[in-house]
Amino acid sequence: MIRKSLCRDIQLVNQRLNLRQETFQRTKARSNAALHQLNPYLRIGVGLLAGIMTSIVGWRKIYTFVGASFNFYPSLIK
Repeated sequence: MIRKSLCRDIQLVNQRLNLRQETFQRTKARSNAALHQLNPYLRIGVGLLAGIMTSIVGWRKIYTFVGASFNFYPSLIK
């Protein structure tokens, strides 16, 4: 009885993990497609600006700012 329930629990967890991995792969593919649509010079410029800001301000403050920006971004879209 216990073995059957443990096997069932493992299968359920495995199914949830597979679903999360599929969702992650789809999100990754969409992000890569969006990134490749950008102008290469824009990507280089943003990378250069990010590098300069990181060296001036520090990576911890930049990381906190970007995290807060991602949390705030969905409210700007609506």
